[in-house]
Amino acid sequence: MILSFAWTTQAFLAGNKTCTRRDWADRTMLAWQHAWDRGNLVHDAVDKLLFRGGKRIGLLKLTCRPYRERLRDMPESDLAAEGGMWADLDEFIELQGGDPDKRMCVIRFEPILPESPQMEMGLDA
Repeated sequence: MILSFAWTTQAFLAGNKTCTRRDWADRTMLAWQHAWDRGNLVHDAVDKLLFRGGKRIGLLKLTCRPYRERLRDMPESDLAAEGGMWADLDEFIELQGGDPDKRMCVIRFEPILPESPQMEMGLDA
């Protein structure tokens, strides 16, 4: 599976981005949960959607089962994990449409960067 980091490519490449929230349909969320359930933890990270000319910038390894969470319940510490580009939760919530009760899919991961030994070995696990 593939995740695009168009807005946060630099934070991903710096190793600072370890969490992302997505406004996904149930079908997409279930696919990510099934990947976790099957032990398929490593996925491609791209700088933008492939059909728009994106390229792989690294890999990501899921660190917990993807889940849904209301924006109002997002921990303050996740601002840094999301890339550190927002001053506070209100600013992040506004970026996502302004509804604090919006339920987003949360993906927590460990970035595997191009220079890491795991990336060079083509990490399978």
